[in-house]
Amino acid sequence: MLLASPVWAAAAPANPFDRTAHALAVGEQLPDAQYVDQTGRPRRVADFRGRTLIIGFIYTNCADQCPLLTSKFGQLAKRLPPDRFELLEISVDPARDNVAAIARFAAAHDVAARNWLLLTGKPALVLSFAQPLGVSIVAGANGELLHTERTVLAAPDGRIALLIDDAAWTAGQVEAAARHVDGLPSSALARADLALGKAVQAVCGGVAPGRSGLGDVIGVLVVVAAGALVAMVVARRIFSQNS
Repeated sequence: MLLASPVWAAAAPANPFDRTAHALAVGEQLPDAQYVDQTGRPRRVADFRGRTLIIGFIYTNCADQCPLLTSKFGQLAKRLPPDRFELLEISVDPARDNVAAIARFAAAHDVAARNWLLLTGKPALVLSFAQPLGVSIVAGANGELLHTERTVLAAPDGRIALLIDDAAWTAGQVEAAARHVDGLPSSALARADLALGKAVQAVCGGVAPGRSGLGDVIGVLVVVAAGALVAMVVARRIFSQNS
């Protein structure tokens, strides 16, 4: 994703993205931050220590990927034991996403599970949490924001266990990964599928939302095979013309 000053920093005397931040990696401690949820209750990230966390980044005026991400979180909320897992969707647009806004979004998208929260807070605090996790925000036309589609899994001890760099994952894949992080039985095939998707995304620069890693690998192989077939046909024609 592109880096630029977010919408809510436009009037600031300095661009907060000019400040450098240590990029957190798998195995490092998740930073703490103070938020409020869709009910107006104060929440700290550290309060969820002891549970496996699944963290996504959205904003309520988003019309494309954010509702899709929320839908996937809804599937996860139904699949994962609420006493062991916490799902957090953090707004990257806190200037507009006050408690009333995220409450409306929660109602519209049936965010009702007790272990599934929408969070907002002061812009500086949102930035200090999101930026080290590799989340950047750029203002687009008509008030929309382009932001990094990163999903974070953190282990019960608060350490980052997995960073997923796009929104193409499926609920089954992340469920398996989260259960594995939590020490519960999980599908090795689904985890491998997620790893394949991450590998293809890293090489090819992205995949279609909702597609499996195995499907992406097959797609790449089909494209390579088709290219090889075209090259072989062209080579045969050139050879026959020169014979």
